[in-house]
Amino acid sequence: MTTTQTMNLPNGLAVSHVSVGETALLYRDIFAERCYMQHGITLSPGGTVFDVGANIGMSTLFFHTECPGLTFHAFEPAPIPYAALSANIDAHGIDATATRCALSDHAGTGRLTYYPDSTVMSGFHADARSEADLTRTFLVRSGFDDEDVEDMLAGRHDTVEIECPVRTLSQVIAEHGTTSIDLLKIDVEKSELEVLQGLEEADWPKVRQVVAEVHDLDGTLKAFVSLLADHGFDVAVEQDALLADTEIYEVFAVRKAG
Repeated sequence: MTTTQTMNLPNGLAVSHVSVGETALLYRDIFAERCYMQHGITLSPGGTVFDVGANIGMSTLFFHTECPGLTFHAFEPAPIPYAALSANIDAHGIDATATRCALSDHAGTGRLTYYPDSTVMSGFHADARSEADLTRTFLVRSGFDDEDVEDMLAGRHDTVEIECPVRTLSQVIAEHGTTSIDLLKIDVEKSELEVLQGLEEADWPKVRQVVAEVHDLDGTLKAFVSLLADHGFDVAVEQDALLADTEIYEVFAVRKAG
């Protein structure tokens, strides 16, 4: 699919999307299983949320419905998910600024590998073979038989190269005049450490909580957790049972009191 469409979620909300199946999985993780609201993560009206790797905006929509009164800055580099993100922000009256860019440890431009049929796997460090293997593992453990899995995987990891703007966290904090970030959510397919490394020392105290998907390649998880711990956060790490023994982990970090 190369354009956005609209569907109703199980909770009755209508959303613009790129893929029905992908949106259903996002709904299950974010809304039904409340994957972000663990290990002491909280939301307060009046807070600011940075959604880095926003895709179509399911996380932003969840946080908005969970805690009305939040302000959002959402970042998504791929044009079609970005169009859905912008439409969802407008349709649901969310106080949000959407920016079509990636965040990293440097500013400039980058070449994004975009998966039209698996948009959430798009990124700067894409590896179609390993991502197909990861998807296969997830689907088999979810209960699909081998034939169905292969049918679902057919063409799913075909790619398109897209040039996109790249900014740093500290850049966008300065541009928006942000004085505090109640929650920094990161889901950027192997670029999560680079996102944190784009935060200058003076801006670290502005961040109260972090939730992130981390791909543990070449010690990334340890480096990510250490960077948070060194900046005053209590950190918890989990792995979804369906992704056991894979590289993917979830990290939850809350700034220590005092």
